[in-house]
Amino acid sequence: MTEHDKWIGKVVDHLNKLIQLDFDASLTYKDALVHIDDGAARFDLESFLRDHERHVMELTSIIRDLGGEPISVHRDIKGIVLEGVTKLRSRGGTLGALRAMRMNEKYTNRVYDRASEVYMPPIGQVIVLENLADERRHLAAIEAHIDRLTGKSAYDVDRIDREASERPRPWTSV
Repeated sequence: MTEHDKWIGKVVDHLNKLIQLDFDASLTYKDALVHIDDGAARFDLESFLRDHERHVMELTSIIRDLGGEPISVHRDIKGIVLEGVTKLRSRGGTLGALRAMRMNEKYTNRVYDRASEVYMPPIGQVIVLENLADERRHLAAIEAHIDRLTGKSAYDVDRIDREASERPRPWTSV
């Protein structure tokens, strides 16, 4: 086995771990959606579920393109734990489900962050970075829904406008 083959084998291992991660995430979204009553949050979570399912398909395709063997996804111990926590927290309704998904997305973001630092062929690197961007978007949206539903939204238009008008403009002369 050449050094290149060993390297590709390690890359495939990393990508297979991401397939399992996205599969587990999709199961937690299915569990959480049962408890989401808020239309806007439901719309986003359904979209995020589709993202995770797409990630599994794209990563599977890339592994095959690299000459590797994609894993056969299954419930593993991490997935069972994440699913159990999601089910427990989701009993608290929409907010409980969103908080569970925030925890899950923080974990998913950490794993994708680490994967983005792995040296791999561009075809793999591009998809990992695109998926990481999706994960960051998921987390930001979930946090925004939690803030909106708890009344802790920091989105204050008057304050934002006031701060913008008080900020010095570098393109104007003094």
